[in-house]
Amino acid sequence: MPDLRARPVQLFLIAVVVAVVALVVVRQRQSSDFDRRLELEAAVGAVPLYVEAPKVTLFDRQERAVPLESYRGKVVLVNFWATWCGPCVAEMPSLIALQQSLDPGDIVFVSVAEDDEWPPVDVYLRKNPLPFDVYRDRPPRVEEPFQTTSYPTTFLIDRDGQAVYRFNGGRNWNTAEVRELLALEGVDSR
Repeated sequence: MPDLRARPVQLFLIAVVVAVVALVVVRQRQSSDFDRRLELEAAVGAVPLYVEAPKVTLFDRQERAVPLESYRGKVVLVNFWATWCGPCVAEMPSLIALQQSLDPGDIVFVSVAEDDEWPPVDVYLRKNPLPFDVYRDRPPRVEEPFQTTSYPTTFLIDRDGQAVYRFNGGRNWNTAEVRELLALEGVDSR
């Protein structure tokens, strides 16, 4: 006849083994996801930040003030550029293509022109319309709290207002790696 007192001990040991196996599987998956994130960051030149995004105010063509915080709740890609910047102009078509490939409910693209006045921006936009919000940096300069000293520079801000990544210099934005990195932030492709 089996000893009934041993049964709870056996059940406990089985539960411990199952819990340990589950923990190992979860840890392995987390490690794999983390490794993939690191690979993607390196592939697309993303500099991890994970700091609160600066509290800045942007100004549209009509000089209306738009706090960057007004985009909270969505992922925001903020691109600092200028009409006189060759790499900035060169990357714009790929930014447009990326924007058009993503679910507009998940991400907002914000363009901050570093030109001193609107006329050159207006000329550029007439020839090259941008399908996203365009602002011009003006005193107090938005670039300063973002510590932007060269163009183009782009930031990815998450739904909670955290600056997740900084991208220095021009690039092809319309790549599978960029979309996969954005997917890790909850941005779906169309």
